Amino acid sequence: MGKPVYRYPEFVTNISLDKSGGKRYWLNLKIEKTKKETIIVILKNPSKANEEISDKTVYTVTKYISKNSNKYPELRNIGNIIILNLTPIYLTDSTQLQHSSNSIVDTKNETIINHYCNEHKKVIIAWGNHPNGLFTEYEVLKSSTLSILKKNNNDVFYVDKITKRGNPKHGQVWGYKNELKKYDIINE
Repeated sequence: MGKPVYRYPEFVTNISLDKSGGKRYWLNLKIEKTKKETIIVILKNPSKANEEISDKTVYTVTKYISKNSNKYPELRNIGNIIILNLTPIYLTDSTQLQHSSNSIVDTKNETIINHYCNEHKKVIIAWGNHPNGLFTEYEVLKSSTLSILKKNNNDVFYVDKITKRGNPKHGQVWGYKNELKKYDIINE
């Protein structure tokens, strides 16, 4: 029996993305036509989500934001979700990133993160722990991303907890009742 195929939730009305050469730089999901705010969610790396199908992580993140839109004022006016990643390499199993022929550090991706974080103030960080064999590279990606968020004076959040290794809980394992919390970017 194969892995399940995730469809986008019924409230996702428009999907656009930038992908090429085994990488996805951004995924833009329209979830509510009458609401005008955008929230950015920064994950680890893209899995499968494209124009036609979602994946478990994107499905969970979009459902979490939709289900909690009345619970948290920060989510109340969200009509658009932009999914970014620390590294743009498409790989379902992040433990395989260490074997990728591409460097996980991608300057175009950093430029795109900076662009969107400059355009939109609300950001949820949700990248989870380090992939196997890539501790140093992952620390570089996290550090540069946190610097971008600080420079752009973003309102940064995470869901539920920071892991023992100091990373925000990965979006794939969010529970819909997990608490949305403010991340102290100033003291980072």
